[in-house]
Amino acid sequence: MASVLNSKIHASGTCQGSKADARGGTDWRMDWDPEMHVKMCKKIAQLTKVIYALNTRQDEAEASVEALREAHREELQKAVAETEARLLREQGHAEEEALLQRIRALENALELQKRLTQEALAQSATCRLETKERELRVEAEHAERVLTLSKEMLELKADYEKRLRHLASHETPQWGQLSQEGPEPKGEPGHGHEMRDVLLEVERLRAENQQLSKDYARKAEELQATYERDTEAIRQAMQQSVSEALWQWQEKETDLRKNFQVQESALQAQVRKLEGDLEHRGRKISDLKKYAQKLKERTQDLDVQLKEARQENSELKSTAKKLGEKLAIAKDRLMLQERHVTPKTDEMKTELVAENEVLGKANDLEGHSLHPQQDPNFPKECPCTKGGPETQTKKEASIETEYMKKQYEEDLRKIKHQTEEEKKHLKDQLVKRLEDLVKKHAIEIKSVRSSVEAERRKLQKEVEAQLEEVKKKSENEIKQLEEEKAALNVKLQNSLLEVLRLEEFIQQNKVHPRRGKERPQELDSQRCSILETQDPCSKLNKPQTPPKGEEYQDKLAAEEGTSSDEEERIKVPLKEGDGLQPPLSSLLEEKAPDIQRLQEEWQSQKARLQAQVSQMQQALEQCASSYREDLQELKQLSDHEREKLQHELQETVQQNQAMKAQLEASHQRALRMLEKAKNQELKAAEERLKKEASHSLQIQHQAHRLELRALEEKARQELQGERERTQAQQALVLESLRQELSEQRAACSGHQKDLEVLQAELRALGSLGKPQATAQCPGDSEDHAVAAEDAGGPGQAGSPKGAAEPGPSEGCDPWEENSQLKDAVQRLRAEVEQHQQEALQLREQRRLLEEDQQAQRAREAEKLRQEHRKEMQAMVADFSSAQARLQARLAALETELKDSGEKPGKGASRPEDVQLIGRLQTRLKEREEIIKQLMVKPSGVVRLIWTQLCFSRRREDFTVQPSPAPCPIGTGLSLSTLTQDI
Repeated sequence: MASVLNSKIHASGTCQGSKADARGGTDWRMDWDPEMHVKMCKKIAQLTKVIYALNTRQDEAEASVEALREAHREELQKAVAETEARLLREQGHAEEEALLQRIRALENALELQKRLTQEALAQSATCRLETKERELRVEAEHAERVLTLSKEMLELKADYEKRLRHLASHETPQWGQLSQEGPEPKGEPGHGHEMRDVLLEVERLRAENQQLSKDYARKAEELQATYERDTEAIRQAMQQSVSEALWQWQEKETDLRKNFQVQESALQAQVRKLEGDLEHRGRKISDLKKYAQKLKERTQDLDVQLKEARQENSELKSTAKKLGEKLAIAKDRLMLQERHVTPKTDEMKTELVAENEVLGKANDLEGHSLHPQQDPNFPKECPCTKGGPETQTKKEASIETEYMKKQYEEDLRKIKHQTEEEKKHLKDQLVKRLEDLVKKHAIEIKSVRSSVEAERRKLQKEVEAQLEEVKKKSENEIKQLEEEKAALNVKLQNSLLEVLRLEEFIQQNKVHPRRGKERPQELDSQRCSILETQDPCSKLNKPQTPPKGEEYQDKLAAEEGTSSDEEERIKVPLKEGDGLQPPLSSLLEEKAPDIQRLQEEWQSQKARLQAQVSQMQQALEQCASSYREDLQELKQLSDHEREKLQHELQETVQQNQAMKAQLEASHQRALRMLEKAKNQELKAAEERLKKEASHSLQIQHQAHRLELRALEEKARQELQGERERTQAQQALVLESLRQELSEQRAACSGHQKDLEVLQAELRALGSLGKPQATAQCPGDSEDHAVAAEDAGGPGQAGSPKGAAEPGPSEGCDPWEENSQLKDAVQRLRAEVEQHQQEALQLREQRRLLEEDQQAQRAREAEKLRQEHRKEMQAMVADFSSAQARLQARLAALETELKDSGEKPGKGASRPEDVQLIGRLQTRLKEREEIIKQLMVKPSGVVRLIWTQLCFSRRREDFTVQPSPAPCPIGTGLSLSTLTQDI
C-alpha cells in the first residue's frame, strides 16, 4: 500500500513539475506551490509508512511478548491441572483401595476369630456332653449295681429272718413240751427224734452261714473287680481326653502359626509394593520439582526478555511519538494547503488575472496560511495526551505483572497453609485411629484370652469334679460294703448266740439236775468266748463305721435282753421241777420196786444219754471250733480286704498324682518345645530378614543412585537443549529487532537530511522572493522546508527538465491526491482499529490462559496434597500393623508366662522371657517416639521414604538389642547419608 501511495505521489509530482515548467519563470509563486504540495505529500506518505511500520513492529513485539507470556501461563496451568488431576485420581483410588483392603483385612480377621471361637465352643460343648454322658452312664450303672446288691441283700436278710422266725416258732413249743414231759419215761423216743431234728437244723444253719459268707466274699470280689474296671476306664478316658485336647490345641497352634505366616508374607508383599509406590511417587515429585524449577527459570528468563522488550518498546514509542508529532504538524499544514489550493485551481481554470490580483490573492493565501498558526486557538496536540496511553499501558502491564506475582505468591502461601493444615488434621486423625485400633485389638485379645482361659479352667474344674465324684462314689460304696459286712457279722453273731442258747436249752433238758449248776458256768464261758469272738469284729467295725456304733450297741443290748428273757423263761420250768420234788418222793416211797426198776432203767438211759451228750458235746465243740475257725477266717478275710482296699486307694491316689505330674510335665515339655521352635523360627526369620533387608537395601540404593544419575543427565540435557533453544530464539528476536531499529534509524536519518535540504531550499527561496513574507510567516518557511525535504533530489533534478516542458500538465488534479490520501488515512485507521481489536483478543486470551494456569497450579497443589496424604496414610497403616503384631506377640508371651506361672513349681518367670519382654517394650517405645517425631516434624519425601524403610525392615526384628538411633535399619546408614545419596 505504501508503494502504491509513493507511485501516485511521484506521478502527481511529475505532473505538478511539468505544470510549473510550462508556466515558466514568470510566476515563481505559481511554480512553488505545486512543488511544495508534492513534496509535502511525499513526506506525509513516507512518515505514514514509517509510522505504520513502527506500529506494526511494536504490535508484533507486543504480540510476541503476549504470546510468550500466554504460552508460559498455559504451560504452568497445564502442569498444575495435570498434577492436580493426577493427585485427585491417585488419592481417590489409593484411599478407596486402602479402605477396601483395611475393611477386607478386618472382616477376614473377624471371621477367623469367630470361626476359632465357634470351634472352641463346639469342642468344649462336645467335651461337656461326652463327660456328662459318661457320668450319667457310670451313675446309672453304679445305681443299678447298688440296687441289685441291695435287693439281693434285702432278700437274703428277709429269707434269713423268716427262717429264724420259723425255726423259733417250731422249736419253742417243742422245747416247752419236752420240758413238761421231761420226767416221764414215755417221752424218750420223741425226745431223741427232736434232738436229731435240732442237730439237722443246726447243721443246716451252719451250711447256710458258710454259704452266706461265701456269697459275701464273692460279691465283695465282684464289687472290687467292677470298681477297678470303672476306675481303669475313667483313667483311660481321662488320659484320652487330655491327649485329644493337647492334640487339638497343637493343631490349632499350627494352624494359627500358618495363618500368621501367610498374613506376614502378605503384609511384607504389601510393604514392598508400597515401597515401590513411594519410590515411584518420590521420583514423580522430584520430576515435578525439577519441572517447576525449569518453569521458574523460564519465567525469570521471560521476565528479563519482557523487560528488555519493554525498554525497546519504550524507545520505539518515544521515536514514534516524535514522528507522530511531526506527522501531525505535516498533516495540519497539508490540510491548510489543501484549503488554499482549491481557489487557486479555480482561478487557474479561468482566465489569468492580473499579477496584482494574483499577488494579492497569493498574499491573501499566505496571510490565510499564516493566520491559523498565528491563531492562539489552533488545536495543537499535547504531548501529554499523546504519551498518556502509553504510560497507562506500561503502568497497567506493570500492575498486572505485580498483581499476578502477588496472586501467585498468595496462592502458594494458601496451598502451603492448606497442606500444613491437612497434614495436621491427618496426623490427628491417624493418631486417633491408631489409638482406637490399638484399644480395639487389645480388648479383642483380652476377651479371647479370657474366654480361652475360662474354658480351660472350666474343663479343669469339670475334670477335677468328675474325679472327686468318682472318688466319693467309690468311698461311699466301700463304706456301704463295710456296713453291710458289719451287719452280716452282727447277724452271724446273733445266729451263733441263738445256736448256743439252743444248745444250753438242750443241755438243761437232757443233763441231770446235778449239772444244772455247771451249765450256767459253761454258758458263761461260752458267752465269754462268743463275746471274745465278737470283740474283734466290733473292734473292726468301730473304726470303719464310727457314726453307727451306738446303733450297733443298742442292737446288741436288745439282743442280750432277749437272750436274758429266754434264759429266764428256761429257768422257770426248772424251778417248777424243783418245787415238785416232795410229791415225787412220796410216790417213790410208795412204789419202791417200780422206782428201783425205773432207776436201773434211768441209769442205763442216763449212761446212754451221757454218751449221747458227750458225743453231742464233742460235736458242739467241733462246731464251735469250726465256727471259731470260720470267724477267724472271716476276720482275716475282712482284714485282708480292708488292707487291699486301702492299698488300692493309695495306689489310685498315687496314680492320680502321677498322672497329674505326667500331664504337667508333658505340658511343660510342649511349652518348651513351642518356645524353642518359636525362638528358632524367630532367629531364622531375623537372619533371613536381615540378609534380605541388607541385600534389598543395597540393590535399592544402587538402583536409586543409577536412576538419580540418569534423571540428572536427562534433566541436564533437557535444560541445555531448552537453554539453547531459548537463546537461539532470543538471538533471532534480538537480531530482527536490531535490524528493524537500524532500518528505522537509517530512515530517520534520511528524513532528517531531507528536512534539512528542504529547510535550506525554503530559506533560499524565501530570501530570493519576499523577505517580508518569510519574516511574517515563519511557519510557512517551516512548511516549505518540510516540503523541500520531501522533494529533495528528484525535484531539483526534474526542475530544469520540467521548465522546457509545455503547460498542459494541469490535468493532474490535487483533489484526487487528497481523496487518495484520505482513503489511505482511513485504511490506516481501519488497520489500527483491527490491530487494537487483535490486541484486545490477545489480552482476553492471556487472561484466560492465566486463569487456566491458576487452575492447573491449584490442581497440581491438590494432587501433591493427596500424594502426601496417601503417603502418610500408608506409613501410619504400616506402623499400626507393625504395632499390632508387636502387641500380639507381647500378649502371647505374657499369656505363656502367666500360664507357666500358674503351674505348680513354675511360679517364677525365667530371666530370658523377662529380658525378651523388656527388649520388645523398649523397641515398641522407640517406634512410638519415631512416629511422634515424624508427626511433629515431617521433613518431606526423604523422611517419609526413610520411615517407610525403617518400618518395613525392622518389622520382624525382635531379638536385636535396641540402638539409641531412631532410624537405623541394620546396615549402618544414617539419615544424613541417605539424604545425601538421594
